[in-house]
Amino acid sequence: MTKNFSKTANDVWETPIQIFEFAKAYFQVFPKLDVASTHENSLCEFHFTEREDGLKQTWFKDVWMNPPYSKASKWIQKASEENKKNNINIIALLNVTTDTRAWHNFVLSNKTEICFLEGRVRFNQHGIRAKHPSQHPSCLVCWRKRY
Repeated sequence: MTKNFSKTANDVWETPIQIFEFAKAYFQVFPKLDVASTHENSLCEFHFTEREDGLKQTWFKDVWMNPPYSKASKWIQKASEENKKNNINIIALLNVTTDTRAWHNFVLSNKTEICFLEGRVRFNQHGIRAKHPSQHPSCLVCWRKRY
């Protein structure tokens, strides 16, 4: 396996339902919009596919985000901006890449809540559990709505 998701043939790594359910319970946020999904793997009532490109859309409800990791920094920036602009809750499943500018500028500096996941996530592809877990540690990041 390659060391970087951006080098894989497929950038669609579906969220295991257990992680989605854990995230909702942990943060007590119940997303209605999955911003980076397919019609087959969306976890929310509303969703954007690659064709609709969630990076170009306005996020109008509380969000679930498991972004394509090859463009993670753009998705992290978008999440921070949409949280501020539209005052919505956003939960993201991300690689733990705390050394990147995106993490410093849009996660760590924004008073987000972070839950580091134990072990490595075993994502799904086309509804089937991947043979190998991720090569990277993962976490859940929550940008909270302001009251």
